[in-house]
Amino acid sequence: MVNASKHPNIELLTYSDVIEFSGITGDYNVKIRKNPRYVDESKCTGCGLCTTKCPIKVPNEFYSGIGERGAIFIPFPQAVPKYAVMDKSVCIDCKN
Repeated sequence: MVNASKHPNIELLTYSDVIEFSGITGDYNVKIRKNPRYVDESKCTGCGLCTTKCPIKVPNEFYSGIGERGAIFIPFPQAVPKYAVMDKSVCIDCKN
């Protein structure tokens, strides 16, 4: 993933979903929906400090529900780019 993020001909669209895909080899059309992180990517350093401050705990999907994560979390250890994501469905907007 790190090599792909540095490749000049690859645009890495993280935290996104492929909605539609068509075409043939060398001529693809892809429709993508970029999901909101609710975190300012220009300010996030990926340090994880915000994840330690979050009081909410829910099952961690990356680890198949084993362990917990907060409402604000880094999706998985090797995430590229390493930006936090806020799960608005469980966030209580504590602003900590």
